[in-house]
Amino acid sequence: MDGRSLNVAVFDIDGTLAMMDKAKGTYEALPGAIRAMEICREAGMDVWAYTNGTFFTPEHYYPRLADAGIVLDEGRVMTPASVAAHHLHQTGHKRVMVLGAEGTVEPMRAAGFDVVVAGEETGDEARDVDAVLVGWARDFNLAQLTSMVEAVWEGAMPYSVSDAPYFAGAKGRVLGVSGSVGAMIAHTSGVEPTVIGKPAPWGLEMIAEQTGVAARNMVVIGDDPKLEIRMGRVGGAITVGVTTGIAQRHDFLAAPPDWRADIVLKSLEEFEAQDWLFAQEESLT
Repeated sequence: MDGRSLNVAVFDIDGTLAMMDKAKGTYEALPGAIRAMEICREAGMDVWAYTNGTFFTPEHYYPRLADAGIVLDEGRVMTPASVAAHHLHQTGHKRVMVLGAEGTVEPMRAAGFDVVVAGEETGDEARDVDAVLVGWARDFNLAQLTSMVEAVWEGAMPYSVSDAPYFAGAKGRVLGVSGSVGAMIAHTSGVEPTVIGKPAPWGLEMIAEQTGVAARNMVVIGDDPKLEIRMGRVGGAITVGVTTGIAQRHDFLAAPPDWRADIVLKSLEEFEAQDWLFAQEESLT
């Protein structure tokens, strides 16, 4: 694109690399996805997948994606829950109330947090948490909402894995629950949850910390102009939009200039034709 060295490729999953059948929990690779990852590796890039979903823990994505032919190295799948664990640790939180499925709860427990599951606390446990984390949940109820709001009233900081209204699925749009629950918490408590996942910068910062590669030496590929594309542009990365998910070309072009994708492709089948991938002139130093 501009002669810079591209050393890390960060792919979105749903709508970019693959589509998930929500009922079955299985993936099907999108056209060109497997080859696009190969091209990045051939160009010397470290390939990552960063989904905004918290259906599964990061570990559970590997076999499901591999079944679709999308093979990722260990430690190269990120979710907002794994980013939340990293960020909340950095910000000094220790006891966290969590709403969400296994994909949100388990990364927090694995990171050493004292996890209180929303709606299951006893006594004054809600008063002892210092953060509330809202993830994707198949079901939620008034008792859970009350627990989270009471915790916020007592001074806990609210966080949400995402405020996206929906994301791409094999049978159409899948509702983004965490943003809706976060809106209820904000309406009731008066405190807006901080979004941890895309388009927040912490995911790219976490990759940069682990690889030693600055965001400007990354390429971010995704189907949502408001999420991964905005995240990449704000971080200084090269961004590639694809129209295989929730957005069409005009949606990408309608984004504000500072958030607009550098390139928009119909699908990853067009990835190989992009000459900028091979312009590896500028060193990281």
